[in-house]
Amino acid sequence: MATRFKRWGPALRTPVGVAATVLLAVVLLMAVLAPVLWGDRAAAIDTAHLLNGPSSAHWAGTDNLGRDIFFRVLVATRLSVELALLSTAIGVVTGLLLGTAPLLLGARIGRLVTAVVNIAVAFPGLLLALTFAVIFGVGAKGAVLAIGFAGAPSLARLTNTLVAAIAQRDYVAAARIAGVGRFRILVRHVLPNVGEPLVVNSTIAAGGALLAFAGLSFLGLGVQPPSYDWGRLLNEGLNALYVHPLAALTPGVAVVLAGLGFNLFGEAVAKGIGLRTPVVVMGRPAAPGHRRSGRPPGPPAGPRRPAGHAARCPSLSPRRTG
Repeated sequence: MATRFKRWGPALRTPVGVAATVLLAVVLLMAVLAPVLWGDRAAAIDTAHLLNGPSSAHWAGTDNLGRDIFFRVLVATRLSVELALLSTAIGVVTGLLLGTAPLLLGARIGRLVTAVVNIAVAFPGLLLALTFAVIFGVGAKGAVLAIGFAGAPSLARLTNTLVAAIAQRDYVAAARIAGVGRFRILVRHVLPNVGEPLVVNSTIAAGGALLAFAGLSFLGLGVQPPSYDWGRLLNEGLNALYVHPLAALTPGVAVVLAGLGFNLFGEAVAKGIGLRTPVVVMGRPAAPGHRRSGRPPGPPAGPRRPAGHAARCPSLSPRRTG
């Protein structure tokens, strides 16, 4: 752990790393403390101040029941982050199961699973999420499953690429010859060597899941009243956008900042560990040869001549000029 922190530390101390760490820490802190500190104020109904604009008493104004929008946005942080992390966990677990299937189940079944994953990756993630949302039904539970399963194909393809590269190493072949089982090889020799890239991409995927969940709630397919998250608040504030723009802009800004915090933190950690493995870019693994270290690959090294080769070979010896 200390070695990994030494590798991550310099990247997290850069301006981008510091900003991402602070932003993500604030989001997580609000998710824990906001419902406890301001839950009552967010739920307080004030019929004397309906749809009021921003003021010293209500920084972002009030909604159609007189509830303070600013405190409602802070309180909605917990539900928004919880659902995004839960859907990310479902996507990561499903992606690991699909990505490691060729190693665990053999080449024949593995090719079938890989073909299904490649077909799923060809579809946009939002389209998959909407399709699964219709299948699982309207509500927070259906949206969590929809976003989780929609993000699984890209993570499965990334896992498959990483696992295939490690499975060709000599020590894995030696373990197979020694009679070590497939599951034990996966747990002891493969997963520890692909853990860091998967953690980085899971962090970035959490930011994407947060945005996707806000989108489903905005469309009415996610969180349902009386519960509310940022997407639900954005939907409610859209009706009075031209009269009371902060009602929609405040939850929108919260979604952008939280998603940016997850994404920048993942990027900073990736730079810290010098990630050179394929990385999920816009929901799909990057092309082979994609390097995150920023250094271009050097030219292939030619064959090395043994010492004294030029001296023994007259054609390679330097000629004397008269």
